Amino acid sequence: MDESLSLQEYLKLLRKEKGYTQEFIAENLSITRQTYSHYETGRIIPPTNSLYNLARLYGEPIENFLEKAVTYRIGGDLKLSGRYQSDIASDEIDYYRKFIESAEYKNKCKALDQNERLLLYYYSHLDEHDKQNILSFMKAMIQNDH
Repeated sequence: MDESLSLQEYLKLLRKEKGYTQEFIAENLSITRQTYSHYETGRIIPPTNSLYNLARLYGEPIENFLEKAVTYRIGGDLKLSGRYQSDIASDEIDYYRKFIESAEYKNKCKALDQNERLLLYYYSHLDEHDKQNILSFMKAMIQNDH
């Protein structure tokens, strides 16, 4: 994956490499061709279930799509690079500590491992729309595994 490509450029490149039409992809995603066209122009960021289905259609890792589509907002805008980050960036440690040590989350986080705490931390900073997209994605992942 070329990390310098935007999501819309990546979608267009994959589609052309496979010789697919926008109509074909839209049909496979159960959306209109116009909506898919907006994905390729950047007017609409595809919801997580569409990103998941695109990854399956192209046989590409879902991370390739998510890394291009997701921006994390923690103490300002931080865009994750294309590489996987298994830990919190050093400038986020104070925010994270305050979060897990707060009265509201301290008891809830006791039984969680570090990845579960990170997931809860990042999730708590999302707006309601993004939270619903994450939940939809997780549900799709579970349903497709069974």
